[in-house]
Amino acid sequence: MPTVSFTHTEINPSHSEGSGGGMRSHAITEQSPIPNVGSGGGRRIFVETELTPTYVEGAGGGRRVFLLVEISPLLPIPQVTTDLASDIGTANATLHGTLDDDGGSPCQCGFEWGLDISYGHVTPTESKTTGQSFSQVIGGLLPGTVYHFRAVATNIFGTSYGADREFKTLPLLEGEMRAHALSREEL
Repeated sequence: MPTVSFTHTEINPSHSEGSGGGMRSHAITEQSPIPNVGSGGGRRIFVETELTPTYVEGAGGGRRVFLLVEISPLLPIPQVTTDLASDIGTANATLHGTLDDDGGSPCQCGFEWGLDISYGHVTPTESKTTGQSFSQVIGGLLPGTVYHFRAVATNIFGTSYGADREFKTLPLLEGEMRAHALSREEL
């Protein structure tokens, strides 16, 4: 079960003006987060409110009582779908994706792609909102080769990934293979 630990440190305990005490720093750490499960997991936002802002002159601000409220147990990360590739040639292809839900914030959308599911390449991103599609042409591919790709969407709350898909570039025809081999020899 996830747990949350909190650390409060008063930076200037001799300060006795206003609500008593100086600047405080706060560290909130969630142990064993389980993203998108129940009310726990993933990154969480908290609001801290001082309930009794009293102080004792010269004593560093006195006793403080705080109310800690979790604002949104599940942050609205985007939801994205990896659509089928199109216009597949011997050395290029067009990747497609759809931003299903932007989580209430504009997203940067693009793709990861490569020879396996470690991908290794990324495309430039485009700013999109809920319901918009996006695509990128990738080039420099090898003929007759299987490539993997997935859509990626990032907003201020995090990044999500679409499912892995694959496509196979077209093979070179016999005449193209000779021309390709000759052009490689001339280099």
